[in-house]
Amino acid sequence: SYAKRSATTVLMRYTAKLFAERGMAYELLPLGALDLPFYHPDLHETECAPAEFLLAAFRNARAFVWCTPSYHYSISGAFKNAIDFLELTADDEPPYLGGRLVGLVATSSGPIAAVHAIGAMEQIVHALRGYVVPATAPIGPVKGAVDTEAGVIKDERTKLKLVQMVEEMSDALAVRG
Repeated sequence: SYAKRSATTVLMRYTAKLFAERGMAYELLPLGALDLPFYHPDLHETECAPAEFLLAAFRNARAFVWCTPSYHYSISGAFKNAIDFLELTADDEPPYLGGRLVGLVATSSGPIAAVHAIGAMEQIVHALRGYVVPATAPIGPVKGAVDTEAGVIKDERTKLKLVQMVEEMSDALAVRG
């Protein structure tokens, strides 16, 4: 999210803390800091300098957590644009997500929009040849769950959803070696 006080960012930071508590390395990639242009297949056929940091992170990661606010029952445009740059990994071996794990988090003002955003991300992960961790985290209504002013999660159910997702990712990664 580009919002100055973003619930999505609060959730990302909490999730990163959960990884750190398990001794797992992580890297936060807030989209606003990447300053990506719109993906354009004719202009970005093989490379895009502003996207190289993002692509390097995708190529080096063993797993991902995708976190987006829901807009109109789907993912944010900025998030979709970043994912579109994965087209530049089509010729990698393995291509795209290459069988890697993806945890999903979505926020919204109500529960249904967050679930729809999770569904949209699930479709994208499958199209990019990745695996969605079963415990996803649709968070809505987000105003009752996250205090963006203080940067904390107020709701224990929200914390539990994130803990379950991270535990499943940790267990799956341990099995994969």
